[in-house]
Amino acid sequence: MGRLPAGRRGTLQAMPLNFSLGGKVYDPITRTITADEIEDYARASGDPNPLHAKGSGQVASPIFPVVPGFPLMGTVSTDPELNLENLLMILHGEEEIVHHRPMRAGETLVFTPSLQSVEDKGRNGMYVVRVGAATEDGEPVNEQFATIIVRGAGSGQDRPPAPTEAPPDRGEAATTFTSHVTVDMPTRYAAASGDYNPIHLDDTVAKAVGLPGVINHGLGTLSLVTGGLVAEVAGGDPRRVRRVKVRFTDVVFPGSDLVTAVWESGGSHQFETVRPDEKVVMRGTFEAAPG
Repeated sequence: MGRLPAGRRGTLQAMPLNFSLGGKVYDPITRTITADEIEDYARASGDPNPLHAKGSGQVASPIFPVVPGFPLMGTVSTDPELNLENLLMILHGEEEIVHHRPMRAGETLVFTPSLQSVEDKGRNGMYVVRVGAATEDGEPVNEQFATIIVRGAGSGQDRPPAPTEAPPDRGEAATTFTSHVTVDMPTRYAAASGDYNPIHLDDTVAKAVGLPGVINHGLGTLSLVTGGLVAEVAGGDPRRVRRVKVRFTDVVFPGSDLVTAVWESGGSHQFETVRPDEKVVMRGTFEAAPG
C-alpha cells in the first residue's frame, strides 16, 4: 500500500501485537496454477509481455506469486494470537520475492506460510510473513516476504528515531521508463489478485483512514513497474528474474504516470519510482540472470 501522506495519518489506535509470536509456521496448502489466472494477473497489472499469455511456454509474471500467497497472508494476519484488530490499520512496508524458477501454468505447488518476526516499533507494530512455494517433490520455486506495518499496534514506548538516509549518489541512470496507472487499475487488480481492501475501491473508506481517496494497490504498482524492468534490463524475458525487493515509500493514485529510473549496481539493478509530484513511491533492487 505504501505510507499515508503526511498530515493524513489520523489518530487511530490499536491493541499491541503479540511480539512473542515470531517463528510460527502454519499449515501448507496445495493448489494448481492456471493459465487463466496468470494471463488475468498480467493484464490487470498492465504487463503486456507475451510470455504471460496463454499458450506454449506461458510463465507467470515475477510478481504473480502474490496471488496464491495472498490468502495465506490473510491466514497469518487474521491469526487471533497475533492481536491484529483492524486490517485497515496495516501498511505494506516492503515486499521481496526470490525466484528459483518461474511458476508455470498447470503445475501443482505446495505453499507454506510462516510468521518470520513480530517487532515493536514504539508507536507501531511490524510483522514479516514468508510464503514458500515448492513442488510436491520439494523442489523450491520461490519465496516471498512481506513486511507489514500496523499503525498504533506497538507498545507505545518511545524508540529512537530511525536515522535519515541521504539518497545515494548513483550518478546518471542507465535507463528510465514511464508506466501509466489507469483509472480502473485498482478494480481490475482487485479481481485478479483477490485483494479487495476497500481503501483501493471505496473513496469513503479511504478517506475514513486519512487518505484523499482510493489509492492503487502497492503490489499492483510493483507488478506494473516490474514489467517495465523486465523489458528494459532483462531483455524482455521474465524467466531471467531472480529477485525483486522493494520498499514502498508513498502512495500511488489511479490515473497517474510513474517514472522509474534504473542504475546498474554490482551485477544487479537499483530502481526508484516517482509519481508526478516527484514524490518517491518505491525504491528497490531487481536481479536477473544473464541473457
